Parts: sequence; structure tokens; C-alpha cells
Amino acid sequence: MYLEVWVNHLEREKALEKLKEICEEVHEVFYDYDYIVRYSGSEEDLLKVEGVKRVRRHYNC
Repeated sequence: MYLEVWVNHLEREKALEKLKEICEEVHEVFYDYDYIVRYSGSEEDLLKVEGVKRVRRHYNC
């Protein structure tokens, strides 16, 4: 499923590195959220990634 991800901008690089490791796809966006990712795990698991502040299912997917 595709998820919208918000990150703490002070930890942005660390968060991006980890998201690229655990997600099938990671796309940087310039909208209300920082990244859209394709992830087969749960939203709660993504919230455990250091620097991730908020996760929400993408409205189109």
C-alpha cells in the first residue's frame, strides 16, 4: 500500500536512508507530506523509524 510520510526535518537524511532500506518505493514530494512510500508492513512499523513523525494511507491507493 502507498503511504504518506512526514518526517522531522532535523533527522530527514537518517529517515530517508531507513525508508529506502525498508520500503519497496520512496518518492520525495513537495505537498503536505514529505514522502510517499510503497510499504507492505503496517503504518505503526513506519512510525518506529527514527525521524518519522506521521504516517497516513495515501488517498488514491
